Amino acid sequence: MPKGQMKNKMQEIPVFRITIEREKLAKDKKGICRIFELLEAHRIPCECIAINIDWLAIIIREAEYGKLSGFLILLRQELSRVNTFIEKDMMLLCMVGEQIKSRDIGMITSSLIMQGVEIKMQRYLQCRDRFMVCVAAAAAVQAKQIVAEIMDGRTEKSGGLLQ
Repeated sequence: MPKGQMKNKMQEIPVFRITIEREKLAKDKKGICRIFELLEAHRIPCECIAINIDWLAIIIREAEYGKLSGFLILLRQELSRVNTFIEKDMMLLCMVGEQIKSRDIGMITSSLIMQGVEIKMQRYLQCRDRFMVCVAAAAAVQAKQIVAEIMDGRTEKSGGLLQ
């Protein structure tokens, strides 16, 4: 791919993140299933998810925000001791059709962090060659530039090392 082309191939999707907290949530298989059943019932598609022992974070397109209140009402009725937090003004940068090595992901992650861009969530779906990184909307232009530079430069080698 010619230098500078990656930036044009990245899709920017305005998103928000909902974090659902509950003690030992990841061990509650029925609870996790019910969360996704409720999302499906409200026709709220997820772009990206991350789970920890006590929380589940879901990235959702901004266009779906209006559907969230019904979901939250049922969620709180059906799952006890649940706290939810919504973080808005985020951007999901997506690259589809690019095979990315672990080394590339490490370079992207460390470069974003070292240049002051907080990563809200990232995922690489190898089976679909789809890489996603979520950042604050205010940092999206900078993040897109950083990712593009790394991806465009990954084939340029100097002494066997990526530039």
